[in-house]
Amino acid sequence: MMIAAFDLETARNGNVYRAARLAMLTQQMMLHIERTDASAQKVEQVLATLAEANALMRQ
Repeated sequence: MMIAAFDLETARNGNVYRAARLAMLTQQMMLHIERTDASAQKVEQVLATLAEANALMRQ
C-alpha cells in the first residue's frame, strides 16, 4: 500500500492538491483584478484631465 503523498498520480489528483491549486489560482486572479482596477482608475483620471483640458481650449 502506498501513502498518497508519495504517489505522484494520487497526489496530483487528490483533494489536498486541488484545494491548494484552487487557492493559488484564486490569489492570482485577485491580484490581476486589483492590477486591472488600478490601471482603469489611472485611465479614468487621465481622461478626466483630458476632458478638462479640452474644455479650457474651447473657451
